[in-house]
Amino acid sequence: MKRLILFVSVALCFSVIYAKEKGSVKLTDQQIIELIAMNRPLKGAIIPYDIKDRLGATHVGGKYFFTDEPYLIEGCKKLTELGYGVAKLWFRKDPGGYPYHSEWNISKDITLKELAKHPYFAACFDLPFSTFALSVDGAGINTTDESSAREEQEIYELTKYLLQKYKNRNITFILHNWEGDWMMRGGTGDYARWTRKAGELIKAVDGERYTVLVPADSTNRINAMAKWFWARQNGVNRARAEVKHSKCRVYHAIEANKVFDSKEGIPGIVNSVLPLVETDMVSWSSYDGLDATGLKLYKGIEYIRDNIRPTRFMKGKKVVFLGEIGIPEQRYEGLMEKGPVVDRWDAYIGVCLALKVPYLIQWELYCNEPKNEALRKLKDTRKIDEMRGFWLIRPDGTMGFAAQYFDQLLKNAGGKFPAKNF
Repeated sequence: MKRLILFVSVALCFSVIYAKEKGSVKLTDQQIIELIAMNRPLKGAIIPYDIKDRLGATHVGGKYFFTDEPYLIEGCKKLTELGYGVAKLWFRKDPGGYPYHSEWNISKDITLKELAKHPYFAACFDLPFSTFALSVDGAGINTTDESSAREEQEIYELTKYLLQKYKNRNITFILHNWEGDWMMRGGTGDYARWTRKAGELIKAVDGERYTVLVPADSTNRINAMAKWFWARQNGVNRARAEVKHSKCRVYHAIEANKVFDSKEGIPGIVNSVLPLVETDMVSWSSYDGLDATGLKLYKGIEYIRDNIRPTRFMKGKKVVFLGEIGIPEQRYEGLMEKGPVVDRWDAYIGVCLALKVPYLIQWELYCNEPKNEALRKLKDTRKIDEMRGFWLIRPDGTMGFAAQYFDQLLKNAGGKFPAKNF
C-alpha cells in the first residue's frame, strides 16, 4: 500500500512538471513547494554531476586575508581549492575591492580590454574555472548618446579580446552590471525605497519608517538604463559576430535586485526596462526572494523569465541565474545555527534544480560586512565576532555553514547527499 501511495504521488508530481513545461497549467503554491522538495538534495534528490560548474561565490571587499599574495589572486585560488567552477569578480577600473598585498598601478585612462590583460586578472582567468561573472561598472542613469557609444565600444573590444585570447578553452564570461534597481534609483538609501501609494509606510531594516514616492523623472531613468543596456549588448553582439570560431563564450547579463517591487507595479528593471531591450541573460541579486521555503525565489525567477526578451544568440532560451544570494550567519535570530542555515540553502538549491537555473553565486568568499559602522571605518582586518557572516570562509580559516553544505554537494556530485553524516 505504501509503495502504491508513493508511486501515485511521484506520478502526480511528474504530470504537474510535464503540464507546466507545456504551459497548460499554473502551479499552486503547494505544488511549487512539492516540486522544490523533490529537487532538494537533503530530501533525497540526485545532485547534478555538473554542480561544480553551476555553483560559485563572489570575491570582493572581504575584510581579512590569509596569504601574502595579491588579494584578487588569493581569493580565486581559494575558490578553486574549495572546488567551485564559478567565480564572480568586481571587474572595475577602481580596484578598491582588492586592496591587500596589491600594487595595481592602473592608469586613469585604462580600458576594459587593458584591465583584462592586467597581471592580476590574467592570473585569475588562467585558473581552472568554467565561468567568470564580471561585474562591470558603467554610466547607468547618466547614460547619454555619447557615453553609450563609448561604452559599446569598450564592451566590444573587451569581448573580442576574451573570445580571441581564450579561443581554445571551454570557458564562459558573463559581463553584467551591479544591482540595476539600485542603480536606477540612484543608490541604496531611504530615498531609494520607492512606493506608488501616497502616505504608504515602508519598514526599513533599521526599524525606522518612511515614505518615498516614485520620482517624477522615473521614465527618464528607465530610458537611460535601457540605452545603457542596449549599448552593452550591442558591444557583445558585434564582437561575437566577428569572432566566429572560439570555444570561449561571452554573454551580457542585466542584473536586477528589486524583483518583487516590479511585480507590485513599482518601476524597476524587470517590469520597466527588460521589455525595452534584448539581453542574453538576467542576473538576480535575490535577497528580496529569500523566504524559508524557496517559494518566493521560485516565483521571482518565473516572473523575470516572463519579462525577458532574449537575443537571437540565445535561440529562444530565457536564462535567469542567481548572481547574488547570501545568508548572514551572524545577523538574524534563528539563522545563526547550522541547521536552519543549511535547510534554507537546500531549499534554494532545490529551486535552482527544479527550474534548471544555470548558476547560483553565493555572497561571498570572505565576509565584507562588519556588524556596525564603526567597524566598517577601520582599515585593519576583522575577527569572527565582528562580522555579519556573509562568508564561505570565516576569519579564522574555518568553513561557514554554507561552505560545509556546498562542500558535500561538490563531493557527492552525481549521487545523493550523505544527510546522515552531515
